[in-house]
Amino acid sequence: MIFQRFFGHDIDFSKAATMFTIHHLILICFALISISATLHFAPKIKQSANEKKIRHAIAIALIVLEISYHIHNWTYPRISVPLHVCSFAVIMNIILLYTNSKRIFNYAFFFGVLGGFMALFIPNSLGYTYYNFRYYHFIILHSLIIAVPLYYYKAYAFRVSYKTMLRTFRFSVLAGITVYIINDFLGTNYWFVSYVPDNVSGFFPNWNVYIVTFIFTVFFTMNVLWLISNAKSIYIKKRSK
Repeated sequence: MIFQRFFGHDIDFSKAATMFTIHHLILICFALISISATLHFAPKIKQSANEKKIRHAIAIALIVLEISYHIHNWTYPRISVPLHVCSFAVIMNIILLYTNSKRIFNYAFFFGVLGGFMALFIPNSLGYTYYNFRYYHFIILHSLIIAVPLYYYKAYAFRVSYKTMLRTFRFSVLAGITVYIINDFLGTNYWFVSYVPDNVSGFFPNWNVYIVTFIFTVFFTMNVLWLISNAKSIYIKKRSK
């Protein structure tokens, strides 16, 4: 019975991670812990003789988490393919961990940090409670996709130029349009672009207002993340003038 409840589909929104609940606060805390812990421990991990093994272990963990997510959805049954923003981030992070590619980092940085943080900050738990593995899966996966690009930011000193940020935003818009079309065929809401998600539906009068706000928020938060991550170099440039 415990096994069935943990891996089953016992949905109860009163005990799930919904907006403005204690579980919502827990998710926000994990987002902040992921950021602070990664930035603190990244240099030590980079200097470790087992750094490569640690990277590969995290990559394997992400693969297992992503596959288990889809398998669990299929048993509902629920259509499940890796088209969410965070699935994109998972794939990018896996490639990044195996290749140390600066080019992949440019995309993983925004998809992972912003995608993971927003998922924990504005949770869409589907009603899975702390009795279900999806509750913990949600926390672990999104914490990791935040941590991985931040690790490369701190340990490898990878940075994203503003021009690259704009290119990433353009890619996001084009990918979002593609996903919107796919959603129309599958009857899904990947990237939350086809209709207003239930967890924020009370904030928007219609889809048009929601999607304009969504696009603006993505662009604004990407700019904020770029500015914060490059604040030191910007300050140095201004001082040198």
